[in-house]
Amino acid sequence: MHAGGSTYALEVMPLPSNPEVIEQASFESFVLIQNLIWDYAPQVLGRNYMGAEQTDGIEVTFHEKIGAHDITVVKASDAAELTEWADSFLEQNGISQTISLENFETVIEDYMARGFRYFVLDLIEPSPEEESVEPILYRFETDFLYYPLKISSPIPGDTDIVLFVLTNDKLGDSFPNAYSPLEIGYYRSGNYWTPIQFNLTKGELSIIDLRIGALFEDSAWLTVLQYEGKMEWLTTDLMIAQSAIPPPNEDGSSGNATYVLLGVAVGALCTLLGAVVVFLVMRSNRKQ
Repeated sequence: MHAGGSTYALEVMPLPSNPEVIEQASFESFVLIQNLIWDYAPQVLGRNYMGAEQTDGIEVTFHEKIGAHDITVVKASDAAELTEWADSFLEQNGISQTISLENFETVIEDYMARGFRYFVLDLIEPSPEEESVEPILYRFETDFLYYPLKISSPIPGDTDIVLFVLTNDKLGDSFPNAYSPLEIGYYRSGNYWTPIQFNLTKGELSIIDLRIGALFEDSAWLTVLQYEGKMEWLTTDLMIAQSAIPPPNEDGSSGNATYVLLGVAVGALCTLLGAVVVFLVMRSNRKQ
């Protein structure tokens, strides 16, 4: 990500619960997961593959500057109040450009109708030099695997999104539209395609990030989901119920709570796979 002069970019991310942890993650994790994907390619393709402040009903639950990110988490229940507050927030931060969340009011209302009350406002100050912005790790409690897509739909233009999804158990690939508009990524060699979906050991998970390794007692399944297209086509979020992932327990139980660790790298990550590259980690709190 780079800018010709002094400017800001605002990222807004709805969350199903207040994040318990927000801290800087490592860009190296995304390089390592990319290397692991290519290390596994020969196994499936053979050797010849191709490579708490409160203002006007808005409660601020978190605020901290982390590298180029100035992150604020707010709790809100009214879309109009939130957009008005956000416009005032931008003005107070000395942003002279005309940036407004007014066009997002309808989509924010949709999130609130679905029970979302927490919203991350990440004010990013790009450097004049082209470089990747530090990834940020969010950890929050939820009952479903989740990544917000619809929040981007009011923005014109195209985007590339790649999600590295880590789960206790293998995500099913029998329903082609289960992750729409995202699709499972594939290794490709001639006419041979196979999903980028394999099991990582606890050691490999810890190499990616020690915090990820600590979430799993044993191994975890990696599934790559991706999207390339117009922002306006992002009309649904990725939401996968825990019950949709077959549990290995003999009694079929899956526990009551699920933690999701969300590591986000946003910017010009052209050396990897796209413009937005994300880790989604779902760890079930079930009895083994």
